[in-house]
Amino acid sequence: MSSNQTSSWVEGDFDHPNEALQRSVKISLVFSFFMPTVAVALRIWARKLSGCRLFLDDYLILIALLFKYGCSIGVTMLLYNGLGSHMSMVPEKNLIVYFKIGWSNPFLYTTCVAFIKLSILALYKRLFAVKHMIVAVNVMASVVVLWAVSIMVAATLNCIPISSFWDRSIDGRCINTANFNYGMQIPNIISDLIILIMPIKVVIGLPIPKTQKILLSGVFLVGGLTLIFDIVRLWVMIELTKSGPDITYYQAPTAMWTCLEAAVAIVGACLPNFRPLFKFGSGFWTQLRSSRASSKAHLNSATMNNTSSTNSISKPALTSHVSDEGTQGIEVHRYSKYMDCEK
Repeated sequence: MSSNQTSSWVEGDFDHPNEALQRSVKISLVFSFFMPTVAVALRIWARKLSGCRLFLDDYLILIALLFKYGCSIGVTMLLYNGLGSHMSMVPEKNLIVYFKIGWSNPFLYTTCVAFIKLSILALYKRLFAVKHMIVAVNVMASVVVLWAVSIMVAATLNCIPISSFWDRSIDGRCINTANFNYGMQIPNIISDLIILIMPIKVVIGLPIPKTQKILLSGVFLVGGLTLIFDIVRLWVMIELTKSGPDITYYQAPTAMWTCLEAAVAIVGACLPNFRPLFKFGSGFWTQLRSSRASSKAHLNSATMNNTSSTNSISKPALTSHVSDEGTQGIEVHRYSKYMDCEK
């Protein structure tokens, strides 16, 4: 550990850890417990207000919340086993617990993030039931599952033998930490980016005014904040690998951003489901349904006029026009139906 690194931190030991480091982690823990819990509770309440049953995406986000609790509890245990203290000052028994939690963290974190992504994809599949979206959702879901499984396999075999990860007295060989972080976080960032932009094309194709399309796209793109947290977390993880062997002392920022990233992701996944909680939203969705009704009324009127006035328009052309408009109407109807739970 270099002298300039030591001087940039307030010294701490196991009995008197760095208060600034621990304070930042404690604040992040409060947010990471509170924010996703409230978001999921509001989501379920919104279902109840709409008279809806819970859908697959709701169950998936509930599972993600449980694993999020696991991650946060793990970080809490780190605080009591040396986080913010110099590793040389931490008793051996506490170090073993500390590194066992560190070994289990990729399983809890990866599973949590995977279920968040799968919940969002299930929402897309439920709302935007068009062929290309269904195919895209299935492909991305497969990618997410493969990513999660590969991270778990790599985490399991992080060190050979496995026990050498937490028992430093055992001679073993371990995966390069920086490479493991890149392998975990870069695919995570890329998949988040793809999931964020997936619904934009379908939303643009809806026969509603441009301002409403922008508003609707904005609801889904609010989750872009998660992408920022992904990138920051990768950066602090890489910085940790450059900080030297005093892991218990320098790992606080990584623990903090790990807590916050998954919490923000759950909140972002729940936001599109909050519409029933806000009275001002009802006008927008009523307008969306009205645009469908107006489109159908206009189509029926045009069809009757064309039939009564002249036979100059051929039947195949008219059939094609009805099919195009009907497809748009079905898309709007399906979207409105699933957001409002019309029976």
